[in-house]
Amino acid sequence: MRGLFKNKPLLILLIAALLLGVLALVTSGNRTATWVESAVGTVATPVQGFASRASSAIAGFFQRIFKTTDADKENEQLKVKLAQYEQIEQKLEEARQENERLRALLNYAEAQDFASFVTARVIAKDQGVWFNVFTINAGRKQGVEEDMPVISAEGLVGRVTEVGATWSKVTAIVDTLSAASVMVERTRDNGMVRGILSGDGSERMELYYLPAGSDLVPGDVIVTNGLGGIFPKGVMVGTVIEVSRQSADIEAGNAILEPAVDFRHIEEVMVLIGPSAEAEEGTP
Repeated sequence: MRGLFKNKPLLILLIAALLLGVLALVTSGNRTATWVESAVGTVATPVQGFASRASSAIAGFFQRIFKTTDADKENEQLKVKLAQYEQIEQKLEEARQENERLRALLNYAEAQDFASFVTARVIAKDQGVWFNVFTINAGRKQGVEEDMPVISAEGLVGRVTEVGATWSKVTAIVDTLSAASVMVERTRDNGMVRGILSGDGSERMELYYLPAGSDLVPGDVIVTNGLGGIFPKGVMVGTVIEVSRQSADIEAGNAILEPAVDFRHIEEVMVLIGPSAEAEEGTP
């Protein structure tokens, strides 16, 4: 008997034969099962169910292979063509939206009388909720140089801070290291804007260095004033959403701006590589 337990293959064979015999007894006739048959049947039933499902799946697989009708084949081909058409439709819609954005950008450039510019697509961005620094597909070969202004149809984007042969990096105006000379469109008061860190991840800028007693209210539009030699005059920067006053002995007023540009979804921009027509006319 000890030799039998040591001979594992033989032991497994005997147990398997025993189970097969019990299964044969369980499945034969409509007689009443003994308690031994019931116990073994309780164990064997899940195994039988699994085997039945597996065999059905295998049979169905080969049936689909060898008994596929022409209608089934045609249906599969139509599904493939439908998926291809959906992809084409999606690409056409993306192209249509891009054309609309570029058309708006060109219309804005024409309205502002920008003499020379290069349109570019955003191809990479830094890590963050919105675009503080991003890369565009235009560089030295397209006439782009450092400190050139970058705009969109919505307004001021930022400036070029690094240039490669066919790419450039742009630092957005919402970056904390950016600054621009601006004015309040309604009152013509001059000041400066810079990016600020926001705890909720929203895009915000700070307006500062306003003259004492300036009449600033929420909703005022802020535009570039053309000073500083980088940004042209009259480009939309943002809108005042909150006003706060410092003490009277400090000739400054502070306000929080919402930028005109949606930096979360910016895709195309324009780099101004020449002065505006207005600037050229004013040049002696």
